[in-house]
Amino acid sequence: MRKILIDTYKIKNLYSGLGQFSLNFAKELIVQRPSTLKLHFLIPNKANKELIKKDSELCLIKANFQKRYFPFLNEKYDIWHSLHQFPSHLPNKEAIWILTIHDLNFLLEKNEQKSASYLKQLQKNVDRANYITTISNYSKSLIEKYLNLKGKSIQVIHNGVASNCIGQDKKPGFIGEEKFFFSIGIFNEKKNFRTLLPLMKHFNDHKLILAGNIDTPYGKYIQSEIAALNMGNKILLPGKINESDKYWLYNNCEAFLFPSLAEGFGMPVIEAMKAGKAVFLSRHTSLPEIGGNMAFYFDNFDELEMCHLIKNSLNKYNANHSFYEHEIKKHAESFCWDASISKYLELYDKIKH
Repeated sequence: MRKILIDTYKIKNLYSGLGQFSLNFAKELIVQRPSTLKLHFLIPNKANKELIKKDSELCLIKANFQKRYFPFLNEKYDIWHSLHQFPSHLPNKEAIWILTIHDLNFLLEKNEQKSASYLKQLQKNVDRANYITTISNYSKSLIEKYLNLKGKSIQVIHNGVASNCIGQDKKPGFIGEEKFFFSIGIFNEKKNFRTLLPLMKHFNDHKLILAGNIDTPYGKYIQSEIAALNMGNKILLPGKINESDKYWLYNNCEAFLFPSLAEGFGMPVIEAMKAGKAVFLSRHTSLPEIGGNMAFYFDNFDELEMCHLIKNSLNKYNANHSFYEHEIKKHAESFCWDASISKYLELYDKIKH
């Protein structure tokens, strides 16, 4: 039986995309685990053990100082899979190392000096890794453009998205009876939430809910812009929300608005589509690949043109609601964890130590 360690350290922040990816990856891998693999999960020292339920066939390895700073002392595994591109814990050099790269968003988010530093570190990780996977063809194209792969191939395995967005019927306390648009994400500039704010002048009977951590510089900027527009009664910022509230909002929103400028995948898009909702996306980075022909796209961020697209597209959606809901859900179901983990297991199987 081969021993494999899955680095799920990022579950320390379950409000992040990496946290959700790591948690759902682990859950589905446990469901599909083959008898030929002994699964080990690297978890934060203070992680809730119930996140990844342990049984006699699983090993939960808690991160510590030694594992982080003296990797040569780490236990020897046949395969070590880092679920993110900048892991804080590295394998013993005798292990086969799989590195999953999500995006190169730092090229947009950071200044030139910091971008160069991130790129240099990522190159070191790529040099050391034996196998590289990524989550979209868009990310693959950037990796091939900015990194020297030295003959290594990249396998694209789309993310899975959990199917637990049905049946959430408890309305969050911060929302009333009015119709609303919804969006969610960590508040940073790449999310481009600012473009949504003036739209609400054109939707008198709707509110806008922007969920996510607002304790960031961009979050403060958005709050100041809402105040300047006198939109405090139209735009709600509930901050971080729990899973139950998130899925209620997906299920009950009029539409999901996601004008992001940089996504390696865009998990909230598929979460909203699994609820059969109309989604409105930018045409940037991976979003056209993920939304496909069942999403509506902003060609630019002009206030009136965005408003026109939303109104016309919602009229089209509502006029043939059953068809659109069915087709949108069908598209979203192609992004399931079952299929995603099956592909990772195929990769593990073909790796011979």
